[in-house]
Amino acid sequence: MNGINLSSFNYRFDTTTGKCLYAQVGLHGQNADSTEFVDASIRINPEDLPEDSSFMQMTMDNIVVLAKKKLASDTAIKEQTQAQQ
Repeated sequence: MNGINLSSFNYRFDTTTGKCLYAQVGLHGQNADSTEFVDASIRINPEDLPEDSSFMQMTMDNIVVLAKKKLASDTAIKEQTQAQQ
């Protein structure tokens, strides 16, 4: 895979309060040597942000880094117990 790149980025706001509810980050990666690819939409919620941070304090690049880390964590192979197999 030649890296995971940003394909879309959107903020979702509460229309009553104006508060940012979450950021939706589209990520895409493709292996140039084959038809293998990753296409993901990752939601970054307020609890995913560093402590004492808000969406308005974070740059888009910072949020994309968080989304890539969340994608890696969400797709990492987890150890399975005998009962899960």
